[in-house]
Amino acid sequence: MMNRRDALARVALLMGGTLAAPTMVAFLEGCKTSNDAANTANFAFSQDQLNLVSEVAEIIIPKTDTPGAKDAKVGDFVQKMLKDCYYEKDQQSFMAGLEKLEEKNFMKVTPGEQTALLAAAEQESTEELKRIGEERSNAKNAGQTYQEPGVPFFRLMKELTLLGYFTSEQGFQQALVYVPVPGRYDGCIDLEPGQKAWAL
Repeated sequence: MMNRRDALARVALLMGGTLAAPTMVAFLEGCKTSNDAANTANFAFSQDQLNLVSEVAEIIIPKTDTPGAKDAKVGDFVQKMLKDCYYEKDQQSFMAGLEKLEEKNFMKVTPGEQTALLAAAEQESTEELKRIGEERSNAKNAGQTYQEPGVPFFRLMKELTLLGYFTSEQGFQQALVYVPVPGRYDGCIDLEPGQKAWAL
């Protein structure tokens, strides 16, 4: 089975080499302290919100000849991770992004319109991350402490979708080449054209 560091490395590669700091902390160090957990104990999606999160995850990783995000129950994974491992500011940022999608009737529009809404959300997250980086840099140059805001919605949604999928049974056994009991160690094996990546 893939361990935390291997999963994180794989998802970082899929995200272009970077992950949001809260995701790295949450995934490598585990869940929050008892005080932090008490502050976010009541976090939960409504059934409609869980359906929405599951649908967004399925658009990010659709079912093809391999299982999709819904098959891997990524929506439930996102909810559990947000509740148990992320701070309230990240939860609030995520919920604000969900509310924007709900306001635009995401579940009722066409697949093309859904894709356009998610592309806009991704662009908004990219711009927000850039702004946060500039504010952090300015604060550091001025010798001030910078209060990090929550991770932008779509960035967090995408990271958790990839983490949830590639640490699920469906993700690492069916979407990747999986050898349950490996034989001898081969340090360098060429991939054939169209071959799946190896599960770790």
